[in-house]
Amino acid sequence: MKYSIITGLLAATLTLFTTIAKAQETPLSCSINSQNSITNKILKAEKAPPVKNSSGAAEIALAKYLKTINAKMYGAFWCPHCHHQQELFGKEAWTTITYIECDPKGTNPRPDLCKQAKIKGFPTWEIKGKTYSGTQSLETLAQISGYKGKRNFKN
Repeated sequence: MKYSIITGLLAATLTLFTTIAKAQETPLSCSINSQNSITNKILKAEKAPPVKNSSGAAEIALAKYLKTINAKMYGAFWCPHCHHQQELFGKEAWTTITYIECDPKGTNPRPDLCKQAKIKGFPTWEIKGKTYSGTQSLETLAQISGYKGKRNFKN
């Protein structure tokens, strides 16, 4: 009887730890080797999905400022967090951002630059010599870049 109780407790504990581990697998950024089966089922093409949100004047102004200070975003076409970052800017502003595709299968890939910059996850922003991993709010990008313009971001 004691053996079955202990076995039951061990099984329950293992189930709990497995559930916790699975819950922690959802990253704020994509790791370089994180092309998991879920992502592959959603996006089979070797091209990023189109940006659907439109940009407001504040998003466009921030994007232009980031371009003038030579800010860069490193990413991968298959990374959902990179796509979310693009949607925050909107389609018009996103075309201004200096984007570096790290996956050799992506459009205009530059994996050499990603390796040189020691990029370990996506998206990663390089702003004024510092790197910032994960999706960043536009407010955060404005703060860390020194942007002084309007911040009434719509996305």
